[in-house]
Amino acid sequence: MLNPLTHRKVLKKGMPGKATIVERGALDRGGTSFNLPMTLQVFVEGITPYEVEDQWMVKAKDTVALDGSIPIKVDPENHERVAIDWDTLRAEYEQEVAARREALAAGGPAGATVTMGTPTVIDADADPQAMEQVSQMLGQMGISVQGQPTGFASDGAGSDADDQLFQLERLSALRSSGALTDEEFEEQKRRILGG
Repeated sequence: MLNPLTHRKVLKKGMPGKATIVERGALDRGGTSFNLPMTLQVFVEGITPYEVEDQWMVKAKDTVALDGSIPIKVDPENHERVAIDWDTLRAEYEQEVAARREALAAGGPAGATVTMGTPTVIDADADPQAMEQVSQMLGQMGISVQGQPTGFASDGAGSDADDQLFQLERLSALRSSGALTDEEFEEQKRRILGG
């Protein structure tokens, strides 16, 4: 473990890099600062990546930021001396938290429903050309259309077909938006169509 003086020297004159936390010891739940054993994979430009096992003095409030890749500095004369760049780590963590909160706020108020698009309603009697295009698209998807197109019964008798058509439209919108791959789309389409 680096003593505080050596840690400051490495931070001041060390080579900047990143470290990935491979293993981390148990956190001391009662302390405000404690020695935390960790294994780090160290990545510094011009040096072959390596692992270092050591203990670092950690403030309890900083443990939430100790995840994944962290900023470090390495002693140019002794690569085993690795100092965690706490100031940069804290700043990066605060930026991540701010970005996460902004993304959440951009999603609207709590309980708001996010939709991938608005279903289109086609009146078969008013727009036979659009109805023909829908029939062709359904045919390309492997849905046979006979007589009155599937999903457009006027007397309420086609509710299952209406539901299937709605589900297929939503599925197609998800695929178009990139939320589903072609394979996932095909799998879900077979499930909806019962085959």
